[in-house]
Amino acid sequence: MKVKNLPQPVQSHLVGYASDGANLKTESRADVFRYTHPTKKSLFLKVRNAKIAPQEPDLRAEKTAMSWLAGKLTVPSVICFHEECETQYVVMTQIAGVSGIHEEAMDDIPTLIRELAFGLRQIHSISMDTCPLNWRMARYFSWVEGLIEMGALDNQIPDGRSRTFLREELSGIKAGLPEEEDLVFTHGDYCLPNILIQDGRLSGIIDWGYAGIGDRYRDFVSAYYTIRRNLGSEWVSMFFEAYGLQDLNWNKLTAHQKVHDFID
Repeated sequence: MKVKNLPQPVQSHLVGYASDGANLKTESRADVFRYTHPTKKSLFLKVRNAKIAPQEPDLRAEKTAMSWLAGKLTVPSVICFHEECETQYVVMTQIAGVSGIHEEAMDDIPTLIRELAFGLRQIHSISMDTCPLNWRMARYFSWVEGLIEMGALDNQIPDGRSRTFLREELSGIKAGLPEEEDLVFTHGDYCLPNILIQDGRLSGIIDWGYAGIGDRYRDFVSAYYTIRRNLGSEWVSMFFEAYGLQDLNWNKLTAHQKVHDFID
């Protein structure tokens, strides 16, 4: 994406930078571009159209999370946030390291698992006192109910059914959750692609659009999935042991998996 095609408030922070136009996005619909400079560190630009995928991470929330986490964890620094019509732009700094699914990071899986667990312990140990972001279950269900009403999840409705099907599914998920939440500060999408590794050690964590106060099991769901998908089920127990969890509540994990899958 060329700088000249961007809104002026975004352009002003990318003067002297250039991008090859390669879109580095993964499974999200948000577009990601790297901008390089002859003498300065690289920057990343993330662009999201809120109308196209309202269920995907909000860049304003991600900006808020990264700003709040400054000095608490190694996260990208926000250079610029701009919103124009329904399109959001965030310019942020690059963190050194490679993705947790890069072959360099996966060369030593036991170390990678320990670093993945270390990162999650760090996140969950952050004080929630001044956290401006909320992903408690009440807020989550209110958000999802809004998505249902606006039609954002209509593609999940079986032929011949109506949105009542989704409302009933959501009610069933609510009923299966424990009443009491184990609240911590959570990442919300804690997976191997979202951690960075340098010289075998965790160097930073990215993609904070779903971050906020919530039950720690919302992060366990993502970690469990990414380990099984990218490394193999045999590494799951090592991760939870390294995290410090002696007894994983499988019923609770299954219940939160349903929460996660409802909009995935």
